[in-house]
Amino acid sequence: MNLGDGELNNGVSGKMIRKGEYTIFNGKEYRFIESDTVGAIELITNDKKDMGNGFTYYKNNIYTKIVRVNEVKELYSINPYAVYKGELFPASEERTTGKVLLVTTNTELAKQMGFERTDKYMYSKSVEWDEVEIIEKRKPYSID
Repeated sequence: MNLGDGELNNGVSGKMIRKGEYTIFNGKEYRFIESDTVGAIELITNDKKDMGNGFTYYKNNIYTKIVRVNEVKELYSINPYAVYKGELFPASEERTTGKVLLVTTNTELAKQMGFERTDKYMYSKSVEWDEVEIIEKRKPYSID
């Protein structure tokens, strides 16, 4: 993966790492899951104000709305990465500490960067937000 290949989007705002499927509906970005209804998806939000746009309460501050695929602008999948000391790693947010969790299967790189072995072939390291630059890789998503 090349940082200049046009697939990566820099400048994620706020301290949140997004991962999963997203779409644009009525000018706003939403997470979505595939719906049991053919040709439809289920939009997901935590914004109670979206109830005014036809969303219904699901549970625990989650609101959903089923829409036809042709009603949304595009479907895409987001995978988060972090640039740490000049290297690119898959990234996620540690729920307990709020730090950024980096992972790799590259043994030499892991040793060089001070990662800990967490599985037979996996190494990880928790770092502070200001030690990394979060980057999102977006890929088109299609419903088959």
